[in-house]
Amino acid sequence: MELIDVLHMIGQQGQQAAQPTDMVIGTVESVNPLTVRTNIQSAPLQEAVLLLTSAVVERKIPILQHIHHIDTLSHQHANSVVALTGSYPTLPSLYSQGAGADQTQDIICYEHGQPLPIEDGFIILNRALEVGDKVIMMKVQRGQRYVILSRVFEFQSGGDG
Repeated sequence: MELIDVLHMIGQQGQQAAQPTDMVIGTVESVNPLTVRTNIQSAPLQEAVLLLTSAVVERKIPILQHIHHIDTLSHQHANSVVALTGSYPTLPSLYSQGAGADQTQDIICYEHGQPLPIEDGFIILNRALEVGDKVIMMKVQRGQRYVILSRVFEFQSGGDG
């Protein structure tokens, strides 16, 4: 082994020691195309080297609005009961806006203590990445690719400090 090879190997070991983990925190700079910056000295990582997990890809479920029909109603006066014929619809059920009656149920799902958004009749379970999101990534292929594992949530104190 020549001296240059030994120096090169020492340099690589020093560089690896400076980065004790393959986990990296980055900030989404743009979403179309997706770019993530890991530090201010380096150019942002481009979409071609980023792999997304299901935790950071938009997932949504529809809110199904439906109406129940009541077929067995009756009406009672002081001394008589009259059966009503026909089918009578209730207010829409499982509707995100609510109708102020007990036939309606608001659906609220929470993430990190905040209600998940409802857009265009869908509950957004996982929203797509947005500019400014902090993400935790794992370096793979010796830093040639990065797997975005999750968004990073910072604790917000509820008190005075």
